[in-house]
Amino acid sequence: MIRKLTLFLLTACMLLTLAACGGGTEEGALQSAQSQGNSSQEDDDASAGDLQPIALQGGIDQESAEAVPLDTKLAGKTGQDESRWYAFTTDTTENATYKITAVNQTPETSDLCLRVYDESGETIHDPYGSPLKAGQSGRAATLSLDLPPETTYYIKIWADKGDVIDYVLTVRSPEGQLPENNTAQPGPEPADGLEIQAATNQDDAQLIPLNAKLEGKVSRDKAQWYAFSTNSAENATYNLTTVNMTRGTGDLDLRVYDVYGDTLHDPYGSPLQAAQKGQAATLSLDLPPETTYYIRIWADKGDTIEYTLNIQAPDDPATQG
Repeated sequence: MIRKLTLFLLTACMLLTLAACGGGTEEGALQSAQSQGNSSQEDDDASAGDLQPIALQGGIDQESAEAVPLDTKLAGKTGQDESRWYAFTTDTTENATYKITAVNQTPETSDLCLRVYDESGETIHDPYGSPLKAGQSGRAATLSLDLPPETTYYIKIWADKGDVIDYVLTVRSPEGQLPENNTAQPGPEPADGLEIQAATNQDDAQLIPLNAKLEGKVSRDKAQWYAFSTNSAENATYNLTTVNMTRGTGDLDLRVYDVYGDTLHDPYGSPLQAAQKGQAATLSLDLPPETTYYIRIWADKGDTIEYTLNIQAPDDPATQG
């Protein structure tokens, strides 16, 4: 009898606690989202560095926007000619910059579009220009916003031509922008002649080992994505070398991006290009330690090309005795 009474009292306390926290109301959902975002560094299942995003439906308008936590990867899908709405609340940090990143995960679609609004429905970025757009190549697109603390904003996402697009959305706080909180999926152990399943977008890219030769094949107009993380060496140079092994083709193209989709080299010029004559092409980059980057490879003329890729890295001080 005493045990049953104790269980009843515990259950009642839990229900009263949930009600006091605003469960079931929009305000309560936004408070919950903010709380989850602030504690995401302690939650291994909700950090931006985790492998599987949290699936969300999204609201159909600003009033029904689904609350999302900060520093968490969120998976969504546009509806046919329908928008998706989300809400996020900034944390207590003053003079903070938030980065909102979207990745279009569906090849051969139109652009994924994104805008951010305040509570009154006013756009807070470039209201007379284009929205943030994430293309079907899989490259991340990022919007940087200087926002006040403890304020709620609304994100509208839609497909430019009304098609159905799978996407990943991440709202990063200043803490969530630290390199250690933004890593790609782990890949296999180093080996010569390594074959890794290439991703069709930046978010699904696997980490490839340093100082190991990767073999791959690209075809049609589809981009392939890989990721790599620098080691603990300071002031280090990394050499990315690729060889086009297929005669009678166009150039094999390669670019390197950071987690936000920004190009690390000559963004307005040509990518690294490996010609069909078989001569190696190398890109040298001075990179900070323990940071993840993303490689996009594609055929300049959309043909089928077999290639090798090798990322030559300096010795890792952390592994030396």
